Amino acid sequence: MAYLVTGGTGFIGSWVVKSLLERGHKVVAFDWAPGRHALDQVVGKRADEVTIVQGDLTHMHRVIETIREHKVTHIAHIAAAGLTLCHANPVHAVQINGLGFANMLEICRSMDIERMVWASSAGVFGGNWGDKPVPNDAPFHPRNVYAGLKILGETLAAQYHDAYGTDVIGLRYSFVNGHGMPDHQGGRMIKELCEKTALGQPATVPWGDDTPDWLWGGDAGEATAMALEAKPTKVRALNVPGDSAPMSKAVAYVKSLLPDADITVQPGKMGFSRFDGSVTEKEIGYTPKWTMEMQLRERINRVREENGLPLVG
Repeated sequence: MAYLVTGGTGFIGSWVVKSLLERGHKVVAFDWAPGRHALDQVVGKRADEVTIVQGDLTHMHRVIETIREHKVTHIAHIAAAGLTLCHANPVHAVQINGLGFANMLEICRSMDIERMVWASSAGVFGGNWGDKPVPNDAPFHPRNVYAGLKILGETLAAQYHDAYGTDVIGLRYSFVNGHGMPDHQGGRMIKELCEKTALGQPATVPWGDDTPDWLWGGDAGEATAMALEAKPTKVRALNVPGDSAPMSKAVAYVKSLLPDADITVQPGKMGFSRFDGSVTEKEIGYTPKWTMEMQLRERINRVREENGLPLVG
């Protein structure tokens, strides 16, 4: 018996793999372009325990073959076309996030998969709530193709649950950060705030007026594993909050760890949402464990350790 993680060698997927391994599960990572960088950064030596399969979500037969070969019972569907790809190539994005997701639902229905947990997005809400916590049942206000396709996914998931009894749960992660983070907008911010400062380099931090909901990759992985193992839920999608803290507080904390840090803070906002996680706690028992301070200190110390520098904090 095994748990399948699509996108399992990517950033969030690697954290999901880590949590599942720690729970004693056999894990199969299914990826279109598998690599070991994030998996090695997150999982470490235990990455060798993961079976890696190359495949395309739009090719149903490849997913079915993998499920049959490894006797998969549960699926964490993390793979998706990201925001940049959705903007650059909407047709390809629809194939992956639309058709690919529909394929996964049909596979779950036809192969009696016990449960699939998948990555929806905070973007479905559109970032219009300011400092108010976004309730789990808040109305959708998508601002781009990526968010629109995630809403399509939530609609399809509800249809499969209601019509066929398919057990599927969507998770709307807040601002996930941690080891193995890719070079996207959020990743570049963390590089400036944590990696450059850790190495004594000048840093320019964006979004100085914003309040991210800092979600450590380990908490995102734990939430996913908990959702896979929980009793049947009453709702089909759940907010996954982190630790909401202003960027100004984060910068001040980094300076407390590294008093000589040369940080320039740019004004403006990314448009982060702060999540109300009360429904999630009730349904699967999840609450975030990592504070903003713990997350930034861990990232800084990993960089310093890799470069032979003394740890801080």
